[in-house]
Amino acid sequence: MAALAEAHGVTLRTLRNWKRLDSAEQVAPPGRPPVSEEDWQTARALVSAELEHQGWSTGEGPVYRALGGAVPLSRVRRVLKELKAERRKVERMRLAKQRVRIHILARDAVWSMDATHLGRTKSRRSVEGEVVREVRSTRTIGLSVGPSASADEVVQLLERVAQERGGYPLLLISDNGGAYRSKLVAAQCKTHGVLHLFTLPRTPQHNAASEHGMRELKEDAGLGKGTLVDDVGQVHAALARCRDRIDGNRLRQTREWMTAVEYDRESPHWETLVSREEVYEKATCAIRQAVLDSKNKREERLAVREAILSTLQHFSVITRTRGGRPWSAHKAEDD
Repeated sequence: MAALAEAHGVTLRTLRNWKRLDSAEQVAPPGRPPVSEEDWQTARALVSAELEHQGWSTGEGPVYRALGGAVPLSRVRRVLKELKAERRKVERMRLAKQRVRIHILARDAVWSMDATHLGRTKSRRSVEGEVVREVRSTRTIGLSVGPSASADEVVQLLERVAQERGGYPLLLISDNGGAYRSKLVAAQCKTHGVLHLFTLPRTPQHNAASEHGMRELKEDAGLGKGTLVDDVGQVHAALARCRDRIDGNRLRQTREWMTAVEYDRESPHWETLVSREEVYEKATCAIRQAVLDSKNKREERLAVREAILSTLQHFSVITRTRGGRPWSAHKAEDD
């Protein structure tokens, strides 16, 4: 080629460029050949049918083998990814239309309480964290660390938080832990006119404020399953630092881009809207009436839940939306 270039009076680079432009020298580009739209549609139809046959939780291996090589594995993998992503999107949209959101309109109207596993000591004893959250602002207002809390310790934590906040809430939300369902906690709530709403088993969205707050604290502090705890006091101090950092510095889009502390400070107190006696009396009457037609425990719990929430909605302490639209107590009964 060098001799040829010299004979024509051009450089070797020019000769190579001429060769590249010659259509007779063109070669196929590297990589797999492009797949036609018809082939993609065929692959989608075959993979989709196999998903319906085997179930949507199946993977690329079983689908590929069931198709007997009719569709290349790379194509099966891509089509599976697309089909499952589309299915998840449809499911998210369906859930969004059905999701009921509770909007709390006043500070200290609703507290949530929950416990979580933080780790184990060298002697394999479990270390638990007990957290109280002000739901409107998402602010963590109560915190304790140690073994699983007894009923007496739950009452002490609530009393301490109430003293710091200037009183008890209208509503306390918790799961069905033994300490929360104790007679001691029930008596404390009754004494101070606090409605106690228990979440349904295996329904964390009923206490989403606590679930989310717990996850934030544990992730920020590096605690949780598999963590070895040397000193309970140090764990409490670490969680307190994380609480102060999250509540004091983290901006919340759902709270008008304020921190939890700022939003808490700017929110009106529930006492500006209603009296505790009115809410407690109306809610307890509504509960007694609501459970009369319940056929089982689940129906009874749902009836109690609706009675309490509809009472708070009646007094404009909360509002509810379903799929982004206003949702009334009458609609709840129809559903």
